[in-house]
Amino acid sequence: MNASKAKFSWHYYMMALGTLLALLGATLGSSGAIVSGLSIAIISHPKLNLSLPVRAVFYALFFAFYIIAFPDPNVVREMMANNT
Repeated sequence: MNASKAKFSWHYYMMALGTLLALLGATLGSSGAIVSGLSIAIISHPKLNLSLPVRAVFYALFFAFYIIAFPDPNVVREMMANNT
């Protein structure tokens, strides 16, 4: 087939990072982190016609929400110690 091959750009790396962040949030049971990670993955899709400054604002917001969504470190240590 003579179909043109899609370019592999930075968008796909950011989509993968967002997915990995969502999975990390899922291991801790943080629904806010899951939503933020998936939002990063969605906003990174190359078919969305957003300029780089607009994307950067969304990335900053979603990364800030992601950091805020995690539970206190003592809670994480307690969860790991109890193996639940």
